[in-house]
Amino acid sequence: MKASKTDLRAIASGLTFETLLSVNNPKSVHGIYPYRGKISAIDAARVVNQFPTGLTLLDPFCGSGTIVYEAARAGLKSVGVDANPLASLLTEGKLQITSHLDTAVSEAVDVVARAKTGRVSILKKESAGHFHSDTWREISRLSARFESMSPYLKACFTGALCLTARGCNWYKWTSSSVGKNFPTKQYVDFYRKFIEKVSKHHFPITSQSTVHLGDSRKIASFLRADSCDIVFTSPPYFDCLDYTSYYAKIVFDVLGWERQRIRGGLIQSFREYEADMNQVFSELSQVVRPGGLIVFVVGDKKIHGKVINGGDFFREFAPWKHFRTIERSYSGTSSKVFDSINKTHRREQIVMWIND
Repeated sequence: MKASKTDLRAIASGLTFETLLSVNNPKSVHGIYPYRGKISAIDAARVVNQFPTGLTLLDPFCGSGTIVYEAARAGLKSVGVDANPLASLLTEGKLQITSHLDTAVSEAVDVVARAKTGRVSILKKESAGHFHSDTWREISRLSARFESMSPYLKACFTGALCLTARGCNWYKWTSSSVGKNFPTKQYVDFYRKFIEKVSKHHFPITSQSTVHLGDSRKIASFLRADSCDIVFTSPPYFDCLDYTSYYAKIVFDVLGWERQRIRGGLIQSFREYEADMNQVFSELSQVVRPGGLIVFVVGDKKIHGKVINGGDFFREFAPWKHFRTIERSYSGTSSKVFDSINKTHRREQIVMWIND
């Protein structure tokens, strides 16, 4: 039975967001890929477990599917939307882990065995310069089998690319950012890294959750009116973080995706950010049922030397009556390093509205 309008107000009133001492959980499914700016899986799980099971939760900026996966695991029907094909691929990969580990590993071993046989052209890509030549041959062979892989294996392939690029550059790159391109490369067995990814991040769930490769500025064109009970999301950073850069550039290049075209379709312009989000809010008002709950996790950002409070920014133009805001300090994250450099003390805001 779905919660009533009164129930969702009561839930919103009682929602808690703890300050996290650590956001690291590398052995979870979310370690498949180092997606930029993703919300902590620990945080997402704590929040979605406070919602009644059986409700439909929408994340209109789902990224690599952290909230969508954790909501599905908690017994909600979750719906993810993202205009970035890499985000959609990763989310679908997590939601489609339906096989036993032995079956998934067997599929990976079989794909590798097939990749090793037959004649395959070595990819002529800019990204080849990040890898040892022997490693690149393995990447070229396995990428030729990419379309035949299950969604979970496709996600693992992209994560293995990132990890292997780090390894070929002597692990001097960080887990989330590309660093110096060393002239002498270390050989890394890409086949092995791929199978290790499949083995390490296999956490299957059973759900009816889905992901849409689409634009949330047009979300009412592909989601039914009043079909969602809750929106829970961490929207694109409003200092316009480029979600197609760093490791994603390598993935896009290997898979032959047009990065500039994809980037142009994302919310990437600070000048147009407010107008874009106004459009998203208008669409959400249509797909969220009356009395539905909207929860945005945002944060302070330093732009042109000025720190902007994320909660204040969104509250000014949101079409719904402000219901509640929780503010907390960053803790246990890399943001503390940037605060030290920029001489700031940034905070995070969780802003809630009721769709009245």
